[in-house]
Amino acid sequence: MPHRTPERRLLVLSLLAAAHFTSTPASADWSNLGGNPARNGLTSAVGPATPTLRWSGASLSLIAWTPIVEGGRVFNIRQTVAGSPLLDPNNSMLHALDLATGNQLWTYEFPWQPGDWTMVLYGARDGRVYTGRADDGFTRSSAIHCLDAATGKLLWTTACDTCAPGLYDGVVFTDDGDLIAVAGLNIRRIDGETGAVVWTAPHQFSISGSSGPALVGNSIYVHERGPNNTIRVGCFDAATGAKRYSSAPLPVFFTQTEVFAGSNGMVFFPVVPRISPETDRLYAYQDTGTGLELRWSAPCAAFGGEGGATADGGVVFVNYDGFLEIRDQLTGALRATSSVPVAAVPTFLTSPHIVVDGAGTIFFGNGGFPGTVFAFNPDLSLRWSVEVPNLNEGGPVLAGDGTLLIAGVGNDFRAYYDPGCAAADLNCDGAVNAQDLAALLGAWGGSGAGDLDGSGVVGAPDLAILLSAWG
Repeated sequence: MPHRTPERRLLVLSLLAAAHFTSTPASADWSNLGGNPARNGLTSAVGPATPTLRWSGASLSLIAWTPIVEGGRVFNIRQTVAGSPLLDPNNSMLHALDLATGNQLWTYEFPWQPGDWTMVLYGARDGRVYTGRADDGFTRSSAIHCLDAATGKLLWTTACDTCAPGLYDGVVFTDDGDLIAVAGLNIRRIDGETGAVVWTAPHQFSISGSSGPALVGNSIYVHERGPNNTIRVGCFDAATGAKRYSSAPLPVFFTQTEVFAGSNGMVFFPVVPRISPETDRLYAYQDTGTGLELRWSAPCAAFGGEGGATADGGVVFVNYDGFLEIRDQLTGALRATSSVPVAAVPTFLTSPHIVVDGAGTIFFGNGGFPGTVFAFNPDLSLRWSVEVPNLNEGGPVLAGDGTLLIAGVGNDFRAYYDPGCAAADLNCDGAVNAQDLAALLGAWGGSGAGDLDGSGVVGAPDLAILLSAWG
């Protein structure tokens, strides 16, 4: 074993102690849009250092939808006819693929009724996957179907036939696996095991779609309509559905963007009516326990899609000039700007998607036609990029074993995986050092790339393996 100086031992002990008192990245499975309950793309898994294909190809699809990953399986909607409402009852199906090989495991079609929209994948958790038919926010909706993730067998259907969220909303999961779903004029908590509605709360929205919730602890945050056709962020109690409070209204009546959350009670709302830098801004609120206090705002350009947060308290978004930015969550101070633009201005983006992995690498998909998926180092210098025709909602997302998944149109479905690094080299930079130690500690108590001994839990044995490979 390499010699460990007293300073290095002190560093390790300090970091171990800190791991018990600071927030850690979310679990490695990509369970919902945004990757975790806060919908901020932060994960303990470590993505590929190079764009090395693990496998590619899938069933035909004319629209790219976001993949979901759970238990070694990839779930994705493949849609063979564009447009909505759809006229062909067999043109959109849920496909389950093997994460390691890309082989199709099963398919499921939600029963179709005349006028129905496409099938939608809402999330997956605890061996169950949740799907439905999209609503249009006003007149159409459906029940939610829960399937066995291993077999595709239907386990239950909600008695509520208007429970299913819209195309871009998804669900988030509570600690015990219940679903928080925003559909139509209601927010609901749905029992993940039985489909029973636990509670229903009224919710006003400014536009259909992109009203999905973010969840931190027992607090639900959601974009809602304010007085006089303004918009704002509302906070609800996850245990009871009771409305707690709302932010002050913003003088904008339209945005098709999602709320996401960071650390220290910070909540972020990209408001993008696509008018000017004065109106198109990322608003940063702090939940004080009695209200949502506006801390700062900055011009942004992301239209739809998901936001990002870093483990060290940064927030990731696209600025008005089309570059990716990292700012301090609490103060708004600029930390880094990407070395290359990620969006064409003034067309902006269609559906940006952000992954922040356990080593701090930022994977960004701009949702373009054609689109590009970028891999940036933590300082936003470019590591690599790949072009994807009609990327739209197709990701990227990151699986727990480090596989980066991108769903395109046609038969374009890609899994990138970099197996060429040592087990303890968690960020695949060719050395086992402090960055790998930070990634392991960020996953402490969970699972994923830091689980070096294969026990299913990142702990002291994994730390010993990493230190034995130091340098």
